[in-house]
Amino acid sequence: MSHRTADWCPVFTIVVFLLVACGCAGFVEPVRAQGSASTPSIVLSRPLSVRSAGMNGAGAALVGNAGAVFSNPAGLATIRHIGIEGAYRAGPSDGSITSGALAWRLRQFDIGVGLARFKPGNDGSSIPVPGVAENRELAGVGSIVYRFGIIAVAGSGKYVRRVVDDSPEGAFSSDAGLAIAVFDIMAIGFSMQNLGGNWGAQSTVEMPGLTRLAVMWNYVDPLETFRLLSTVELQWPEGHNVRLVIGGEGGMVVHDVGLFGRAAYGTEPTGSVYSHMTYGGSVTMANMALDYAYQESDISGEPAHRFGFRLVL
Repeated sequence: MSHRTADWCPVFTIVVFLLVACGCAGFVEPVRAQGSASTPSIVLSRPLSVRSAGMNGAGAALVGNAGAVFSNPAGLATIRHIGIEGAYRAGPSDGSITSGALAWRLRQFDIGVGLARFKPGNDGSSIPVPGVAENRELAGVGSIVYRFGIIAVAGSGKYVRRVVDDSPEGAFSSDAGLAIAVFDIMAIGFSMQNLGGNWGAQSTVEMPGLTRLAVMWNYVDPLETFRLLSTVELQWPEGHNVRLVIGGEGGMVVHDVGLFGRAAYGTEPTGSVYSHMTYGGSVTMANMALDYAYQESDISGEPAHRFGFRLVL
């Protein structure tokens, strides 16, 4: 391959990715159930990575962890060998949302899988579908990433199974992602989630589209003692105005043990129960991180405490 041809390959990759993603979004029509009230998927409606939750849902440019499979699968490209992540969000009356993700690198490719589960409270009142006594959800995501230099493109398939009053139904959709990681200095992320909405016929599970564009910037060398970064993300949720999230993370690492804090502000739609600010922190030990995130009000309208871990090998 000539140098001139090689120089054009990254541009060609980006153009093809954008054409395919926009084509999928334009030609696949959402499937709506007839005569039933549709509601969005619970497990896929809020961040499933605790670090992302501490950043108020920003995740398109937070690369290098397995939890990226839920927000921008192209973010898996900077994982060295294997990434593992888990999260737990407690809810009222023993309700909970749990999630886990696994990613591994195979030469120019990365493979990622993620699972998330919503369990309602004992009284059935924790984040219910309106008008029914109880609902449960289980979601799965599978992603494949191709890397070319500093550019990565990715696609995901996802499935949601909801059980309402012992009646199951399913929903299908897909994501597309792009990431440009410039060494450890910065990262640019772009993703289109739930392309075409729910592809499942006669399903009341909504999977509204969400487009993200984000930049993450490291102000200091992330291999030094002190760490500081920020992220700015624009989100275009289907049916709502554009959302802006601005967040920061800082801390220090001494002898492979680190302590980090993070906070973020995010605009929310008019009438939303979500609070604008989120906070979080992490304790890191070599390749492992223990994470915490807090939001005064999330999807349940009550305070949300999330706990998780990340491991990169």
